[in-house]
Amino acid sequence: MRDAQQALLVSGRWRGGPRTLLAALDLQYRELAVTAGLAWLLRPDGHHGLGPSVLDGLLDHLELDGSGADPGVRVVLEEQREETRADLVIYGHSWTIVVEAKTFAVEQERQLDRLYEHWRDEPAPSFVFLTRGRRLPITAVESRGHWRALTWEQVPTSPARPPPR
Repeated sequence: MRDAQQALLVSGRWRGGPRTLLAALDLQYRELAVTAGLAWLLRPDGHHGLGPSVLDGLLDHLELDGSGADPGVRVVLEEQREETRADLVIYGHSWTIVVEAKTFAVEQERQLDRLYEHWRDEPAPSFVFLTRGRRLPITAVESRGHWRALTWEQVPTSPARPPPR
């Protein structure tokens, strides 16, 4: 049995410890940190060197017309309008993605309806309820048909297209 385990270990197929860097840092359930990490990956001009490929993967996954290479793409964390704060907003030239991210926190009173009210007039807005599991939004009452549920696991983890060289 030890030989089999050693063979798996040597080949890189036996794994132990935390599954992700965020888990190793004990940040995997901290909504602000995880959302900031996602925002960093989505920035087409980010120091990660992936260009627009991660954002393109999200746009493709959401079946939205647009490109991370569009001029003027902005990725904004914690954007506030009146008493309502969006965790993450991605602005393209002719499209907008508003993300309400959850790890363990419950929705605030009318949270998704308020987000919808404040961002519905943006260019082609798309509203995403991003959670750890398949959780349906409960505060999207008037805005129910406008929210799309997405799990963290479904977020594109690899670029849809190779980064430019």
